[in-house]
Amino acid sequence: MQTLTKRSLFWDVAKVDIQKNVRFIIERILNYGDEADFRWARKTYSDKKIKETLLKSRALDKKSFSFWCQYFNFDQNKCLKNQSAKK
Repeated sequence: MQTLTKRSLFWDVAKVDIQKNVRFIIERILNYGDEADFRWARKTYSDKKIKETLLKSRALDKKSFSFWCQYFNFDQNKCLKNQSAKK
């Protein structure tokens, strides 16, 4: 639960709900989290949900998106296609 109280992840919100704010939480962890935050996310949410969020996200920066595509061993063409739509 310490992950949800980190100001470095959720500086702009007072409270997050792990059920209602799933996508928001995962995106913040993938963009700004550390290893402990990612372990927390994997314990809290399924890998399927994390991967789904990654591929649908418009909030991840290119560097984070590229890293997580490599981490999850996604097909390079799929990642490049999705990445071209990113900032």
